[in-house]
Amino acid sequence: SNTEILFAVGAGKQVIGRDEPSDFPADAKKVTSIGSVFQKMNVEAIVALKPDLVLAASIINQEQVKSLENVGLTVYALPNPKDYDGMYANLITVGQLTGHEDEAKKLVESLKTCVKAVTDKTKNATTKTKTFYEIDGTDPLKPWTTGSGTFIDNVITMAGGQNIGASLKDPFAQMSAEE
Repeated sequence: SNTEILFAVGAGKQVIGRDEPSDFPADAKKVTSIGSVFQKMNVEAIVALKPDLVLAASIINQEQVKSLENVGLTVYALPNPKDYDGMYANLITVGQLTGHEDEAKKLVESLKTCVKAVTDKTKNATTKTKTFYEIDGTDPLKPWTTGSGTFIDNVITMAGGQNIGASLKDPFAQMSAEE
């Protein structure tokens, strides 16, 4: 989501590297991929790009983040939001970090209007639509989803749904096709 945030606040032309899964918006695919960051981060590939700032997700292994800092890179670990207020704060922060604060503020106001429109329409819903949200289907027999208290869980609930992943122990976990 950090790549999407950068493009959304108007900093897309400043992005010189992305992790492999970051393929949205379409212009993100034109940016150099540094590979996956879920296993072992390719520090050499990142250093070779000579970034002014590395925007890391808080779910990235902290030892990997430290390895970037140890080679002199400026790293900002953006927290994983659990709700819209957290997402809005991330947008403003990235706007500040990249010189796009005004664009970020306009985006936040626009998003608040959209969220209000949805919550106004769903606030009186009497039935909850059972919803499964897949975040990673690389193993089609056991896809990843989100559990209770996550941003996606909150979005599903706000829209009048019932997240079937809410029963999971972990915020991000796999469910079998049978489940």
